Amino acid sequence: MSNKFDAARQNKLAEDFRALHHRDEMLVLVNAWDSASARMVQEAGLPAIATTSSGISWACGFKDGEHIPPDLMIEVVRQIASSVTIPVSADIEAGYYGNDLEQFSKFIEKLIEAGAVGINLEDSDSKTHTLVDVAKHVAKVKQAKKTGHDKGVNLFVNARTDAIELALGDINQKIQACIERAKAYEEAGADGIFIPFVEGMDTIARLKAGVRLPLNILMNDTLDVAGLRRLKINRVSVGGKPMLATLNLVGKIAQELKSEDDWHSLYVKEPIYPTVNNWF
Repeated sequence: MSNKFDAARQNKLAEDFRALHHRDEMLVLVNAWDSASARMVQEAGLPAIATTSSGISWACGFKDGEHIPPDLMIEVVRQIASSVTIPVSADIEAGYYGNDLEQFSKFIEKLIEAGAVGINLEDSDSKTHTLVDVAKHVAKVKQAKKTGHDKGVNLFVNARTDAIELALGDINQKIQACIERAKAYEEAGADGIFIPFVEGMDTIARLKAGVRLPLNILMNDTLDVAGLRRLKINRVSVGGKPMLATLNLVGKIAQELKSEDDWHSLYVKEPIYPTVNNWF
């Protein structure tokens, strides 16, 4: 993909990405953190890529939770988008600029110019670990959609609510908070709803029944993939887990090199050097 912004081409990718949320088949997104991981996802045959804010932050030497400079996040998204030909959706946490809609709009504009056709936009404050006011998040959703339209790209806004984790009350109250926030974000123009940190399939079933927009779930080891397909969950993300799994492998390799004479983990059949080098 070229680094030069082409509104028509990018809007086509955005519409392709949107269509992936309205099929009978569940959209599975592997979250990439750099050009190589993104290209590996494309080579595996997946139809789209999402980024991971945690993975990008860690790879650049920052904690997750809006500690990375926004322009650096944009630059990594640019590198990822220029390395693949499939749609790229960017995890932008809560948008990095608090309630400053002017700065937020400029950030979204730069992100679109960098090649993103979708965003995840969360409704919690990483500093206070609390949910933000619904009206404030609605304003951000509307602004992101407007900025996309002004650039000629129908940006896919995946409105994330952290109500399962942060809303007060029991699980019934948390589910209701998710549904109410999802409805408000839908009315603001959101294209999808992302509800992470769900641990039970019964909770997911209730959320699916109560949310009208395509529902995005964050995968964890308490959930059943086949069950998610049966519930017709529209989109499943894996967050920072691929990077953590990669770091686990790097740790094993380091231990082998440090303590053993058998360095078998270092040698892989694929991808090989020429293959990866020819990606770029």
